Amino acid sequence: MGTSGLTIVRKRKTKRNKEISVLGGPSESQYFYEYHVCIYQRYDGYVEGCGLGTSLVNFLCNFKDDLKNNPSAYLDTGLLAAKLIKDFMISEHDARIIPFMSLEKLFTIPPDFTYIITTTPNSEFDNSIMLSMLSGKETILTARPEKFLGKYEYYCKQMKENKKSFAEVDYGDDEVVNEGYFLEDQLFTKFVKEIPFTFTVNGITATINTA
Repeated sequence: MGTSGLTIVRKRKTKRNKEISVLGGPSESQYFYEYHVCIYQRYDGYVEGCGLGTSLVNFLCNFKDDLKNNPSAYLDTGLLAAKLIKDFMISEHDARIIPFMSLEKLFTIPPDFTYIITTTPNSEFDNSIMLSMLSGKETILTARPEKFLGKYEYYCKQMKENKKSFAEVDYGDDEVVNEGYFLEDQLFTKFVKEIPFTFTVNGITATINTA
């Protein structure tokens, strides 16, 4: 299907003073993010079945299992990014690495789905890798890789049966709230929504505020 997807790998560290990533982001964030790779694919960016979301879940679960089974191993975000690139290159996904640019430019015209892999090397192991998903400019959920698909299925069920939007569905997940991901999701969503849509036609540039 012609559903685009974007995958971003980043490392989260506690912010010192008022430092902010060179790619930008919410100034109110409590964390500093170090970005490692950005991969775009034109098709199959959706979650279920053969979609990008399921592929990322499988990759991350296998990566975590490898760490658990190797006592001398440690979480290296650069290694995770390198293995992810290799996984994309040997898969059937029509994917390509794109040069890093400011988040404002990256999300001027967002893909259908964006997946953000966030590592926190000094946290508890089970919470050291989290997967977030945005649909357009709306953050949908954040979860451990092994819980991601179950939460997504639950949210979709709530939307269908109770006519709720994703924003109205309770996380029901203390670790996401306690580890600061929920607040960071809200800040990131606000930041992305405030990015104006800019386009150029016949040499004339127009800007539309979508917030």
